[in-house]
Amino acid sequence: DYLFQLPNDRLAHMFRVTAGQPSTAEPLGGWEAPEGELRGHFAGGHYLSACALMYASTGDDKIRDKGNDLVAMLAKCQQPDGYLGAYPTSFYDRLRRFENVWAPFYTYHKIMAGHLDMYVHAGNEQALHTAERMADWAIHYTKPIPDDQWQRMLLVEQGGMAEVSFNLYAVTGKQKYRDLGYRFEHHKMLDPLANDIDDLDDNHANTNIPKIIGAARGHEVADDQRYRHIADNFY
Repeated sequence: DYLFQLPNDRLAHMFRVTAGQPSTAEPLGGWEAPEGELRGHFAGGHYLSACALMYASTGDDKIRDKGNDLVAMLAKCQQPDGYLGAYPTSFYDRLRRFENVWAPFYTYHKIMAGHLDMYVHAGNEQALHTAERMADWAIHYTKPIPDDQWQRMLLVEQGGMAEVSFNLYAVTGKQKYRDLGYRFEHHKMLDPLANDIDDLDDNHANTNIPKIIGAARGHEVADDQRYRHIADNFY
């Protein structure tokens, strides 16, 4: 019932605004408020995952169709370079310059994962295409950044970018998405675990547990024994 209470026009509102498209919908509040820096992670991410999983659980065609309609709306907001978000790419410029910004890749992961779930659980090919193009943008963004600068940038919460990249690799078999998963390996967190060192105290759980899940998924899809060791040591 809750999923049906949220109109797709409201869910897509800030994506449309960011893409320079007209929207007369009433903006959502809370985490999705127009001034919030995590906007988009629920509307374009968690919500699509919920629709996909509800359809997989119940076979309810109406919730699948609602998710499909939202996927189509968001696809129209995707930029030619593959970027899709409810805030501009200037947030990532701030990240690169080490300026204060609230976790743009955390939100990017949620949107990618929502689309991938719509493909895996609801068979939506358009959603897979959107997720691949989003990943291609992330590859293009991260590639020129020197490793030392990138590792410092990874101190800002990035959610499950490693996990969703490995998941995309598992679905498509395209090595570039496996490599994107490796690109999001945060050495500060994972290297101690790889070397049997427990350095977990005072680390933020919501920020760092997804990195371990990413390593576990990297082991599963790439047969990476180092990643298995990291995950085993953590758990």
